[in-house]
Amino acid sequence: MEKEFNEQESLRLITNMIADAKGRFQKNSGSNIILWGYCIAILALANFILLQVLEGEGKAFAYCVWICTIPLFIVNYLNEGRKARKSNSKNYIEFIAGNVWLGFFISTMIFVASVFILSGVYRSNTSGLLFVVISPMIMSITGLCLFINGLIYRFKPFVYGSAIFWVSALLSALVLTVWEMQHLQFLILSICMVFGFILPGHILYRKSKEDV
Repeated sequence: MEKEFNEQESLRLITNMIADAKGRFQKNSGSNIILWGYCIAILALANFILLQVLEGEGKAFAYCVWICTIPLFIVNYLNEGRKARKSNSKNYIEFIAGNVWLGFFISTMIFVASVFILSGVYRSNTSGLLFVVISPMIMSITGLCLFINGLIYRFKPFVYGSAIFWVSALLSALVLTVWEMQHLQFLILSICMVFGFILPGHILYRKSKEDV
């Protein structure tokens, strides 16, 4: 016969689950955050440099560096799924937090694909405007995902990182409208990854060493 939980026992169970999830997060090395931080920072910097080096229509090839993120995400996602299946401890909160980034990847791919589709339909100056909003939009979505993860795990560096991405999204729009320098968006993105992903990732890694 199954045991029935009263209100206090149910609340205690939920509280323990949250505390357990938070503890396991801190013990995590933060390797994913560090990995993506360095990856995107390097690709954004490469995109910035290529836009300075390439000329004419060749500048379009500068954006091809972002194709690297697709196989990297797939391999990393499958690897994390394999680790999760081997792990004996599973938590619903951890499941939600992890899949926030899956939702981010899907949303980003759909958004970028939509921009290319619309630019093909509307072959005018308007189509060029669609491409320049990609960076600010992705920064905004990244900030939202960091904010959600920061609240779930009560990890303030992620919350601070989300603020950096949101401010940078506005700054990316300004460098285009005020100074008309689209290439600076990628330099801003690279800096964002350093302070929003890489540094919080290393802080998380240090905490994991302290908690072990």
